[in-house]
Amino acid sequence: MSVVFINKVGESESLAARPGQPLRDVLRAHGIPANAVLTYRDNKPVSEEVLTVGEDDLITVKQVRHYDLDVTRKPATRTYGSPSPVYTKRVLFDEAGELEVRAEQLGAEAFVEYVESTFTQSITHGGTLREGDHSVIGLSGGRDSVSYLKLLERTRGRYPDSAMTAVTVTGLPDWDEPATFEAARRSCEGLGIEHTIVTAREVEDTFRLRRPFVDAMNQLMSGEHRSMNMVIVHHVMRRMLERAAEERGAPVVAFGLNADDLVASLVTWFTSGYRMGGIPVREIGRFRYVFPLYRITKKELTLYLEIVAPELTRQGTPGRFTTGPDERSLAYALADHLYDLWPGIDYYLFQAFSTSQRFMLPLVEETCGICECVYLLQEGVPNPEGLCDICGFLSKQGLSAR
Repeated sequence: MSVVFINKVGESESLAARPGQPLRDVLRAHGIPANAVLTYRDNKPVSEEVLTVGEDDLITVKQVRHYDLDVTRKPATRTYGSPSPVYTKRVLFDEAGELEVRAEQLGAEAFVEYVESTFTQSITHGGTLREGDHSVIGLSGGRDSVSYLKLLERTRGRYPDSAMTAVTVTGLPDWDEPATFEAARRSCEGLGIEHTIVTAREVEDTFRLRRPFVDAMNQLMSGEHRSMNMVIVHHVMRRMLERAAEERGAPVVAFGLNADDLVASLVTWFTSGYRMGGIPVREIGRFRYVFPLYRITKKELTLYLEIVAPELTRQGTPGRFTTGPDERSLAYALADHLYDLWPGIDYYLFQAFSTSQRFMLPLVEETCGICECVYLLQEGVPNPEGLCDICGFLSKQGLSAR
């Protein structure tokens, strides 16, 4: 049995494989995309999709395009070591076309300082919080929003002074899960900020629902439109945060979306063309929306919490209302693979996205006639007249009244 990879300049490499192993798994284990090669068994072409390595097979995998696959398979790497590292931060640097991954191993103390300094830099240089701001913070009790408040608590004095109100939206079983709700309450205690609760009745009034919020969502989850689940709950959270901000005269709404959340959003944007505002700050209608965690990944936030506040990581598992459709999982998986292939890709993507915003058509805003949110009209697709996408959908399903 032999599996040999031949690159575009004719160099050959034996690939580790075992009898009975699908060739796609062999290629994946060696960082070789199936789209980059043609495969031959005993000198005859064969599809990688159906080929399983046989005991007596002679398999040749030939690269079909002239580029250096080792840029991603075996990148040039410079590692800065540390005893007992808990995390390694990897970033790809491009200097005059020469690529090098620089990896810094971090012990627990150094890792905590890295996350906290990255957070304060995202505030000061990213402009996500400004002196004298009054911001409303979405606090679900999940690890991202709890990490946000813990970071604010531990870095107090290193960012501009501003007033804050934390808002937890309730009304669905996932949102009312006891461990998650307790994490939200305890994180507010440490920071000493106002914590307000939005009830299901307030959601129902805002969206003019004809039945209880949980009943409406259960109906949707049991039918053909269950893929709308995450879109609806995210919009409900956003609008209820805006309502809380309006009541307090707060011009800033902060979200706990992390770096890979936003990279996944960009994957969706690039593949759908659906228009969205800037990162890490966007101004739509009367509000400035900010993403103070945009430089920190989910993995980093989770590890940070486990080190500095392990009592806040004991949270419930995702439920049916916080589990999205397959397309959401695809976007997140692509984002995670991109981080592996191109460490630090978020730095490049966010800057590129910021630059591209300057050359796009001006944003066109509209106010929803039901929930009264300000939303963006999308180019090239039909927009419901006077309704945001969510209220337009709920109205068609007979779940809300104009």
